[in-house]
Amino acid sequence: MSEQIKSPAMSMAWSLAPWDEPVCGFPVIQITALQVLGPGAGLDMLQFEQARDTIGAGLVSCRLPHDHLVESMLLEDHGFRFIEMMYAPELDLTDFNASHKLGFLTVRRASEADLPTLQEIARTAFNNERFKMDPRLDPRISDQRFQNWVASSLHHPTQELYVISDGDRTIAFFVTEALNDGTCYWHLNAVAPDAQGQGYGRRVWLSMLNQAADAGAKRVRTSIAARNHRVLNLYARLGFTFLPPSMTFHWVRMSFKRQ
Repeated sequence: MSEQIKSPAMSMAWSLAPWDEPVCGFPVIQITALQVLGPGAGLDMLQFEQARDTIGAGLVSCRLPHDHLVESMLLEDHGFRFIEMMYAPELDLTDFNASHKLGFLTVRRASEADLPTLQEIARTAFNNERFKMDPRLDPRISDQRFQNWVASSLHHPTQELYVISDGDRTIAFFVTEALNDGTCYWHLNAVAPDAQGQGYGRRVWLSMLNQAADAGAKRVRTSIAARNHRVLNLYARLGFTFLPPSMTFHWVRMSFKRQ
């Protein structure tokens, strides 16, 4: 499903998120574009709500630029709640200094044999993400989403799954994608909980920056929730700059809220 509203008051587009429905147990909608153009946008939202209710969606998510406050207030007027502020760190790899090479860890493409370990990391490592932080949603949804993501990335047509290890010890995983403009986009990454707090974070990130540079990427870009302040500080120490942030909102159907 992909639908839109275009009126003098509002421009809006949305689609289903089919990868989330099996985990959530109900249809999930993503609002992919929203712009308030004039008075009457609230009435136009009723058309979206009718489409949402027709398919029985239990969750609707929307990500807006940080300065789209008129749109954010429209969402809040219709039952959406602010969930997180997202930052977009970016590093120009022409400035990447490979002098840290002695501290690099081993980076390799993942195989089927790695999946149980990587899925366990995915199940246990993400505690700052929006599905886990929204108190209305079952936190097991978040854990299963990331496990599924890791599994699907192994044979994904454009995403690549990497294992970062120290000897025989699996330290972290990264899901990356080479974009057409020379960007290496880091979709998903995590350090194993039993390796956190042991000085691996900087070494893991430097190792993956080196991998991107060796692969010919011009830059690395990713996204991160503002509440994940420890990793935000790591990006700052590594010299990343931050693109304008965005805001995420959720609408959750009352009958699907966690009791």
